[in-house]
Amino acid sequence: MKIASIVAVAGLTSALALTGFSLADDNDHDHQSYKRPKRLAVPSDASLVWKEECAACHMLYPPGLLPAEAWRQQMQTLDEHYGSNATLDPEQEREILDFLLRASAGNRLPVERSSTAGEPPRISQTRWFERKHDEVSEAKFARESVGGRANCVACHRDAERGDFDDDKVKIPR
Repeated sequence: MKIASIVAVAGLTSALALTGFSLADDNDHDHQSYKRPKRLAVPSDASLVWKEECAACHMLYPPGLLPAEAWRQQMQTLDEHYGSNATLDPEQEREILDFLLRASAGNRLPVERSSTAGEPPRISQTRWFERKHDEVSEAKFARESVGGRANCVACHRDAERGDFDDDKVKIPR
């Protein structure tokens, strides 16, 4: 019986490792939590509607950067999407939401609320983002060449493909 339990735990650990997920102590929490992998690959079957509609206004944020419930909140507030009306026809919204929910299923972190009341969660306000950018000054984010905290592609050239490798970061002047 003990051997079967050990084999089951080893199999689960191997499966998690293959998906790029691991459990790790998080200095910001008192519990075990999901640790994002460096590479958050966008699924090869990504929705064409998602690619076209979302990229029309901003970079394509890899779905794994937020938990599914945060994407649900994003899609429920498209009429006031960070100051813009981003509503789509219901069929397009459903297709995008279905894709985002499926593609973000591996992110098991709790939803972190935006600091602005009534606004959906922002990737740039998550504890993970803050930890990863703790050495980047507000002056660097404010550079015209960077374009703010939400413009990942300014410094992470492969961000839309889910590659946020620290070794590839180049902060523009």
